[in-house]
Amino acid sequence: MRIWKVLIGGWTLMCAVGCGHGEAVRREEPGEGLRVACARGDEGACGADESEEGTRTKGGTVSLRIWALIAQGQFAEAQLLIAESTAAGLLTQQQAARMLERITLLNTRLGQIPATLQRVQDFPSQLRDFTLFQIKQQLERRDYTLATQAQLKLAEKLIEQQDRLMEKVK
Repeated sequence: MRIWKVLIGGWTLMCAVGCGHGEAVRREEPGEGLRVACARGDEGACGADESEEGTRTKGGTVSLRIWALIAQGQFAEAQLLIAESTAAGLLTQQQAARMLERITLLNTRLGQIPATLQRVQDFPSQLRDFTLFQIKQQLERRDYTLATQAQLKLAEKLIEQQDRLMEKVK
């Protein structure tokens, strides 16, 4: 019986240790799906995010820092870091373009969407001066002082999916 406990204890220890870099962190990047990075910050160091053996994604910790700045709404700092990282070769042009597109989308005000979409039924006109980032924050905080939850979700949908919605109108 004692051997059984030792074997279970050893197996548990081996499972807990894993790759030796610490626990893998899973996060969702906009437009990319689920990404895996080791706790020490090296994307692909555990082999979880490697497409080919021996290759790693460029700018592992830099891209994490930029996505964190974007998530916090610090767009100016994120844009500066994107420019510096791209110039230094830490980010690919594709990564930089994807990040800048996300910043542009989050900075889009509801009043900037096409007039055709602004004529939709129950359009929350009181939110015209609010950006997508601010609308998302209100939804997360469940702050319904300016608009109802349904109006906030409609505003979010109108900004995020305006291309698709415009195709439906045509």
